[in-house]
Amino acid sequence: MSINRVKIANSVYFSGITDERYKTNRISINLIMPLDKETASANAIVPSILTRGNKSYPDFMKLTKKLHSLYGAVLSNTVGKLGDAQVCTISISGIDDAYALSGENLTEEMSSILIECLLSPVLEDGLFIDKNFNLEKNNLIDKIDAEINDKRTYSINRASAIMCKDEPYGIGRYGSKKSAEKLTNAMAYDAYKKMLSDSRIEIVFVGFGDYNNARSVFEGVFSDFDRNDAKMPATVLSTPKNEPLTHTEKLQVNQSKMVLGFKTDCDDVSAMRLMTALYGGTPTSKLFMNVRERLSLCYYCVARYDRIKGLVLVDCGVENDNIEKAKDEILAQLESVKQGDFTDADIENDKLSLLNSFKTIGDAASAVEGWYVAQIYSGTSFTPEQEGEKLSNIGKDEIMQAAESLKLDTVYILTGEESQQEGE
Repeated sequence: MSINRVKIANSVYFSGITDERYKTNRISINLIMPLDKETASANAIVPSILTRGNKSYPDFMKLTKKLHSLYGAVLSNTVGKLGDAQVCTISISGIDDAYALSGENLTEEMSSILIECLLSPVLEDGLFIDKNFNLEKNNLIDKIDAEINDKRTYSINRASAIMCKDEPYGIGRYGSKKSAEKLTNAMAYDAYKKMLSDSRIEIVFVGFGDYNNARSVFEGVFSDFDRNDAKMPATVLSTPKNEPLTHTEKLQVNQSKMVLGFKTDCDDVSAMRLMTALYGGTPTSKLFMNVRERLSLCYYCVARYDRIKGLVLVDCGVENDNIEKAKDEILAQLESVKQGDFTDADIENDKLSLLNSFKTIGDAASAVEGWYVAQIYSGTSFTPEQEGEKLSNIGKDEIMQAAESLKLDTVYILTGEESQQEGE
């Protein structure tokens, strides 16, 4: 499952990935920009407005009817974050041409709809239609509220913001609720125009069929399109604080949350992945088996690794009375990894778990797309299989060195006035 990536216009690239297991194709346009608190919310609203209609299908009902005629094709949008960059995506999915009953060129039609949504949105008096803007503004605020109301997500986001204060990574993918509430239609349209001219555009095809039909559509449209020379936004590794910072916040919560944020400059991604799995990424990890199971200090305790930014976050749900005990034990388990207190069998079990996760990436076209967009952003083009091969060669010494590279930067605690015995 390799990638074929070519430049089709100034700062516009097309990548094709084929897999015979699929019966469908997914085509996405990914607009990658620096993450900035002044523009994050305005950028975030744009993909959802664009997928509400285009010049050929100017309202949602007409667009939906057209998608139904293409055997139920689906138009969607997402907003994500890769390191210090914001990624705004519009995509379309549908069955491959080989399964069309009357020989229709579905790939070409889906590509045309997608590019028209990007370049020919429905406008009114030089701006987006007010009804569409107002609806999507409310939806954006709801998405931000949903992340705030999910206290586990909220805690991870707050810990990240404190760890990377004054860095783009500390900004939420949707921006802040305050900035979203202040959005105007003119601000959204200005953001859209700037995205067209200044973003790095990565078009990705994942599916069963011949991606050359899709590429021809995009090449034809972008060949005469005037764009600035947009470099891929860089991500800068964050420097650890001289002393770990503890930040406590009190809200109405039934269960306290704690996040320990570590920074690393280790460039051995495979070793870091395996170390994180062994430390707290699997049901047989040290954090799960000791902090959660043996000592019952947490309702959950999980470590996750952001390879692009060089962060490891350990988040847990914990009762107030156990916060300090849990923190001490989480750090003690990291120390045990540094000291090599694990067996060859532990390594092999975690390798198998990670290798299996690499294999399952191919089960969904959206996961394949996400994998390769992250690879492109990082300047690499490794397949999941190649990453698995690299992982297989990691030994105990590399794991210990990866653990040794972790520096505790921030301890974030979210708690209420009163603790509850019952987990969320």
